[in-house]
Amino acid sequence: MTKKGLFICIVSVFTFTNAKSNVTDKWPDIPLLTVTTENGDFPTCDIVYPPEGCVGTGITANEYVAGRLVMTLGTDTLYDSGEYVKDESGVRMKIRGNSTGASEGQKPYKLKLSKKFDMLFRGDEDYKEKDWNMLKISTWNPGFANSESNILNVLGFALSKYVGLEWTPGYTFVNLVMNGKYMGMYYLTDAIERGDKRVDIKKSGYLIENDAYWWNEDLYFKTGHQNSVMGWTYKYPDAEDVDDAITGNIQTYINDFEDALYSGADIDEYIDLASFAKWILVHDILNSDDAAGTNMYMYKHDYDESNPYSTKLMMGPLWDFDSSFKTDAYDSWSSMHRLDYFYYPQLFNNGKFVAEYKNQWESIKPTLAETVANALDSVAQAYGGALEESMNLHKTVYPTECANSLQSQIDEINDKIGKRIACLDSMIENLQTSGISQTTEFTLPRSIVAVYDVYGRQCSTGIDNLSKGVYVVRYDDGSSQKILKK
Repeated sequence: MTKKGLFICIVSVFTFTNAKSNVTDKWPDIPLLTVTTENGDFPTCDIVYPPEGCVGTGITANEYVAGRLVMTLGTDTLYDSGEYVKDESGVRMKIRGNSTGASEGQKPYKLKLSKKFDMLFRGDEDYKEKDWNMLKISTWNPGFANSESNILNVLGFALSKYVGLEWTPGYTFVNLVMNGKYMGMYYLTDAIERGDKRVDIKKSGYLIENDAYWWNEDLYFKTGHQNSVMGWTYKYPDAEDVDDAITGNIQTYINDFEDALYSGADIDEYIDLASFAKWILVHDILNSDDAAGTNMYMYKHDYDESNPYSTKLMMGPLWDFDSSFKTDAYDSWSSMHRLDYFYYPQLFNNGKFVAEYKNQWESIKPTLAETVANALDSVAQAYGGALEESMNLHKTVYPTECANSLQSQIDEINDKIGKRIACLDSMIENLQTSGISQTTEFTLPRSIVAVYDVYGRQCSTGIDNLSKGVYVVRYDDGSSQKILKK
């Protein structure tokens, strides 16, 4: 499919103007990235709004700017890309993200090195890659003190490793200076892509995203049971390497899985139940509240046309933790669990999936709080006062950010995790492993106690005055039923 064309509204160009130069003569003891671009140009982008019937605010015209990148720690030079020469040396840099790229203030960036290098220094040649992400340090979130957290990525990645997903991005904290101007503190992370030490799939495999921003991509496809505001986009293969046969194979496989899922048939041959359970379990622990915006990736290690079922669809990797604990409603499911932007509301109607989900919970529950506490403490110990010093520097260009001390953030998250574990344990215990019935026509076998719309909002205690649409009905015997009101 081709790009959406003329119906997308593009508005003002972003430029960076509020950075200071020469902020300090002595940098904190975390890596400093110094980028000097050709002609002193800063990366820019345009805001783009979705066409009717779609969601999200994104960016376009975010072209790469070429230059040189030097990474130092104190007086030591850790890495020098050299001046930019195509395919030989240097770096290219552009603004990344959707809503984060479009928002005011600090911009996230994508780095593309001309030669592969491991910017996290893990001591293995296989970690060397060209693509890297720089994520904003500050996450706006009304569920936290001063409506902000700086360590939600630390928390999310720690949980990803703890539940045992196949791959979790690595990261470090860095300060960034571009063209002599201090740009703030960032997470420097692995990019989500195919690689021996990233998403380790064969060249015949694929990595795709259930993407609310499909309308802003050159290539996408749809499947039969996908929410109308979502589309599938490619992380691998690259768009220029995808032909109709590749899309047809992937689309057919996913459609077959969807048909089995929504008809109540066996889904084991299509998906890896454990990875799907682990992915949603992390979001349920975090009580994430960003259904359409949360990055929902699936991958297949291999696609063999002679035997499409030789490998199953895997869920992951986990990414995007900005909406964690956005509310203090500790006794509610995460938005991905209860809303139909992805498969999870239907998966929780499947007895085998619910059993797998409960098993995964029981395996991690005993040491969950301790694991989170240790992961957060290890960051404080590893970086010491350098994080606090860097947050203070960050405030010189973004005065409203990094308002909370590192220790206060750690204490706040540990408190939230403790409260969440208690509520979630009770909720999971009451899940039905036999599945919840689902029909397309309304029937009234029991007494209704509540009716919810697809956004989880209670809208009625009856059905007579409901408008057309899909609803979840809860009955006095504790069971639930999805209905279609015509």
